[in-house]
Amino acid sequence: MARAGSQATTVARARRATKGRTSGTSRDAAGAIGLVIGEDPPADRAEALVVAAFALFAERNFASVTIKDIAATTGVNTALIYYYFGSKEELFRATIEHAVDRAFRHFRTLRAGLTSPPEIIAGWLENHVRLGDLIRKLVKISLDYASSGRRVASIDRSIRRFYDDEASAVSDAILAGIEQGIFRPVDPVKLTAFISTHLDGVMVRSAIFPDVDLAGAVADLQALVWAQLDYRP
Repeated sequence: MARAGSQATTVARARRATKGRTSGTSRDAAGAIGLVIGEDPPADRAEALVVAAFALFAERNFASVTIKDIAATTGVNTALIYYYFGSKEELFRATIEHAVDRAFRHFRTLRAGLTSPPEIIAGWLENHVRLGDLIRKLVKISLDYASSGRRVASIDRSIRRFYDDEASAVSDAILAGIEQGIFRPVDPVKLTAFISTHLDGVMVRSAIFPDVDLAGAVADLQALVWAQLDYRP
């Protein structure tokens, strides 16, 4: 989802928007996205809009999807979407934040049981296999947005956050492995950039060619990384 401040704003808006509403129109709109006012936290309703918008942006692209398209898909009126998010750009940013948070939430769950630097690196690579569909869509909509000619600073920061968080997790693991004598000395920043770039290529290729063996391609990348680090599992 969005960062803490914007998420709190969205939730507050949702509470104000739904407080005391029990009309047929309001219930019909909520029911269309699988939620009933008064029975689910308002944040869930906003999240349902974000999830639906993410799927639509991934299916088409940032430039061609309109608020009306999202409203038609979710069964709510455009005014409600504007009330929650203010603009298409802000809704798009929320979809990016939601996808990034979901990817790293899953990785943190994996990482809880990992102790050694090689396990952490392998866990990040495995995260791309387990969440292949989500990350493919995230890469696709980021590419579509980048080629749209409509750059928005807040969206750029949200996309960049995925790569910054990835760089932090992977480079820290590489550095720890070097300090522990598990890996040979390398430049952690350069090797992390290599891993990140290669992962993007694997995700794009698997999106273009559905028959690509994603798990096999990631395993090949892991073998290359171990070779670079002179690490023998």
